[in-house]
Amino acid sequence: MLKHAFLCIILCYFINACHLKKSENDSNEKVTKFQKKSSLNPDSTYIYLNQSNNLIKESDIKDSLKAENNYLLGHYFKSKGKIDSAAIYFHKATDFITDSIKHDRETNYFYYSWDAYIIQDKYGDCFSIIDKLKSKLKSENSDNLPLVYYMYENTYKANQDYKKALEINILQIDALKKSENTEEDVREALIVQAQYKYKNGEIKESGKILDSLINIENQLNLSTKYNLYNEVGIHSYYEKEYAKALKSYLKGLGNLQNMEPSDYKNNELSGTYVNISDAYLKLGNLKKSSIYLDSATTINLSKIRGDNQRNILKQQFEFASLTNKDFSKVYNYLDSIYNYQESKYTNKYTKELVALKKSIDNEKRTLAEKKDLEIKNLKRLFFLSALLILIVVISILLYKQRQYRFEKRNIQMQQRLLRSQMNPHFTFNTLYAIQNEIQENPDKATSYLLKFSRLLRLILENSTQNFVLLNEELEALKKYIQLQKFRFPNKFEFEINLLNVEEEDFIFIPPMLIQPMIENSIEHGFSGINYLGKIKLTLELKDNFLKCIIEDNGVGINSTNKNKERSTSTLLIDKYLKNSTKKGIEIINKTNNNNQQSGVVVKLNIPYKLTEND
Repeated sequence: MLKHAFLCIILCYFINACHLKKSENDSNEKVTKFQKKSSLNPDSTYIYLNQSNNLIKESDIKDSLKAENNYLLGHYFKSKGKIDSAAIYFHKATDFITDSIKHDRETNYFYYSWDAYIIQDKYGDCFSIIDKLKSKLKSENSDNLPLVYYMYENTYKANQDYKKALEINILQIDALKKSENTEEDVREALIVQAQYKYKNGEIKESGKILDSLINIENQLNLSTKYNLYNEVGIHSYYEKEYAKALKSYLKGLGNLQNMEPSDYKNNELSGTYVNISDAYLKLGNLKKSSIYLDSATTINLSKIRGDNQRNILKQQFEFASLTNKDFSKVYNYLDSIYNYQESKYTNKYTKELVALKKSIDNEKRTLAEKKDLEIKNLKRLFFLSALLILIVVISILLYKQRQYRFEKRNIQMQQRLLRSQMNPHFTFNTLYAIQNEIQENPDKATSYLLKFSRLLRLILENSTQNFVLLNEELEALKKYIQLQKFRFPNKFEFEINLLNVEEEDFIFIPPMLIQPMIENSIEHGFSGINYLGKIKLTLELKDNFLKCIIEDNGVGINSTNKNKERSTSTLLIDKYLKNSTKKGIEIINKTNNNNQQSGVVVKLNIPYKLTEND
C-alpha cells in the first residue's frame, strides 16, 4: 500500500513538472510572437512590447527574451526622441548578459546603451558600459575589440581629449587589421586619425594621411569618400583656404546624397549644408550661402545631433546679421539662440537636480534600514553602549543631510549664476545703440553688430563649460569692452596687466567671473563723472590661484549708491568663490582709505586648472 502511495506521489510530481514546463514554453513562445509583431507593425510597437513586458513579469521567461524586450523598447523610445527612457531600457538589456558575448545582437545591447549615453553627454556612464562590454569579450583578440576601441575613442573625442582619443585610435586600427573587418574600416579610422593629429598640432602628418587616401579614391565607398572630403574641407577652412574648403565640401556632399536614407545621413547632411553655407559666406556669395542654409533648416531639428542644431542656429544668426538691414529677423534668430541655450540649461540642471534627489532618497532609505537593524542589536547591549551608538548614528545622519543640502545648494547656485552672467540691459541697450547708428553710419553699425554676434557666440559656448581657456575668457571680455565703448564713446579707458602669466598660457578658469565686476565699474562707477574713467585689470598667478584685481577711478561707494555695492551676480560669484577658494570678493572703497583718489578696488582669487581633466 505504501509503495503504491509513493508511486502516486512521484507520478503527480512528474505530471506537475511537465505541466509547468509546457506552461513555461508557451509563455516564451508568446513573448517571441509579441516581439516579432512589434517589428512588423510600427504603429502598434509599444502595445505588443508592453504585452510582452507584462507576460515577463508574470512568468518565468528566458533571460535572452527579457534582454531582447528591453532592447526593442529602447529602440522604440529612441525613435520617439525620448533618449532618457531609451538609455534606461538599453542598459537593462545589458544586465541580462551574465556570461561572455555569444552573438552580435548582444553586442548591439551595449553599443546602443553607450550611444544613448553619449547623446546626453553622460561620459561616466559611457565608460562604465564600455568597461562592462570589454569584460564580456571571450579574448583580447575578439572581433568585437575594434568596436570597444571605437566607443572609447569617441567618448574621449566628445570630451575633447584628443590626445587620448588618438592613442585609442591607433589601438583600434591595429585591432581592425587583426580581425575580420574590411580594409574600408581601416581607412575610415585613418580619416579620424588625421582629425586627431590636426587637433593635436601634427598638421603635416594629418595632411599626409588624407593625401594618401585621396590617391586611392577609386577604391573607397561612398561613406568613406564623404568622410574624407568633409575632413579635407574642415582642415582647409581652418587654414582659411575657403575656396578649397568649399570644393571639398561639395565633393563630400555628392557622395553623401547618393547614400541610402538614414538618421546618420540626416545628421551629416545638416552639418554639411551649414559648412557649405559658411564657406560661401566667407567667399562673399550670399545667394549660394542662403540656399544651402535653407537646405539645412528643412531638416527636422529634433532628428539631428545637438552640435548640428547649435551650428544651424549660429549660421542663421551670422547670415542674418550680415545681410539684413531689417533687424526684426536678426532679433528672431537671437531669440532662437536664447531659447536653445535656455532649453539646454534647463535640461542639464533639471537632470542634475533629479539625480541628486534620487541619490538623497536612496541614502535616506539605506540609513533608515541601517537604523532599524541597529535598534534591534542595541537591545542586547548595555544602556551606555546603546546611547553611544545612537549618538554616532544621529551624527552620521546629520552629516549626510548637511552634505547633500550643500551639494543641492551648490548646483542651484551654479544654475542661477549662469543665468545672471549676461545682463539683459546691456544686450538690448547695445542693440538699440547699433540700431540708432544704422541710418547715419550703416558700415559702422554692421561692424559692431558682427562684434556683438561674435560676443554672443563666445558666451553661448563658454557658459556651457565649467572651465574655459584664459585666452578665450579674455577674448570675450575684450569684445564686451569694445561694445561698451561703442555705447559710451570717450567715456573710459581699459587696461589689462598680466603678471607671471601670459594670455596664451594653457590655463583653464571658470567663465564670466570678471565681466560682472567690469560692468559694475562702467555702469555705476562712471555714472555722472565729468572726467575720463579708467579701469585696470591685473591678473597674477600666485598661491595656487589666479589673483585678480580690478581698479577704477569712478565715484566710489558712498551713501547715495551704497545699495549698488553688491549686485545679484556679484553676490552669486562671492558665494561660488567662498565654496571653491574659501575666500570671497574683497571690495575696497579708495575714498574711505583717506586717499586723494576716488574709485573702487575689487580683489578675488580665481581657481584654475592646467588641463580640462584635472
